[in-house]
Parts: sequence; structure tokens; C-alpha cells
Amino acid sequence: MENLPVEYLIKAKPPKSALAFKIIMTAACIASALTIPSMLVWGFFLTIILVVFTVFLFRYYDMEYEYSLMAESLTIDRITSQSSRRRCGVYDISKATLVARPDSQDALRLSHQNLRNADYTSNVPENRDKAVVIHTYDENNELVRIFIEPNDALLEAIGNTAPKSAFKIEPVNVLK
Repeated sequence: MENLPVEYLIKAKPPKSALAFKIIMTAACIASALTIPSMLVWGFFLTIILVVFTVFLFRYYDMEYEYSLMAESLTIDRITSQSSRRRCGVYDISKATLVARPDSQDALRLSHQNLRNADYTSNVPENRDKAVVIHTYDENNELVRIFIEPNDALLEAIGNTAPKSAFKIEPVNVLK
């Protein structure tokens, strides 16, 4: 089972600052449309440019994260508007030093370390109890702290791949 890929897709909620950007850009589009009678061609071009930027802004904040575990490496991709994919990182789970819940004693004990944090969660407060923190190495062999929200199958695969001394989450109840 270790060689079979395990994938999970999670819809991410945009940050709170995105709402302010969306409101500002929408108001700018309306204001530029009102300038068309006085500025004629320039007002029309300004409106078109602002509408295009507003569409890109709305598409930018429509994102999902895809977690993919294959042969000891966890690959995380960011999918924007269900069309463009960007690789966020590749992490070696077999070299993990800790896999635990963010509010566990082990994670809190290591929270003072000056590591690069990578948050790939959905930003939904109801899902915070599903979050997992992993201290592991990335493709540059640098120790990083990543936050993800895996489902049961992905969490079980991470438990099978990570060193037993690093996996600090209770066993998943899976019916077999």
C-alpha cells in the first residue's frame, strides 16, 4: 500500500483581506464606468482594464489544495479557479521529526523553533480540529513546519510512511 498514491483535495476559504480587495475593485469598476460619458474613450479603456483586473482577483482567491502522497513524498499543489496548478512544495515524510495535532504538547514544545511555516489549510474555523502539523524536510533539505487538513486515508498513509517515533496521532479507526 505504500507505493499507491493517496490524494486529497480541499477547498480553501480566502483570507479576510480578500473581501476588502474585492469590494474596492468592484467599486473602482463602477466608478470608472461612470466616467465614460465625461472621458469617452479613456473612460471606456479604464473600465475594461479594471474589469479584467477584478476578474483575475476573483479567480485568484478561488483556490483548492491538493495533497498527494506517493513513495514517501508529500506533494502539495495549489489549484486556482479549477484551471491553473502551482506546486507549493514537495516534502519527505520518511524524514519527519513530528506529525501531530497543532495543539498537542509535542507540537507546542517545538513551536518556538525558528522554522519556515507553510499553511495549506482551508482557513475554515470548523476544520481546525482536523489540522495536522508536520515537521519535515523539503526538497532543499531544509526543516519546515507544514500545516495540512488530511482525510483519514491520507492520515493513515502518512502514519505508515512517517517514522513511528515521529507519528504522535492516535490510530485512525478504519473499518476493514
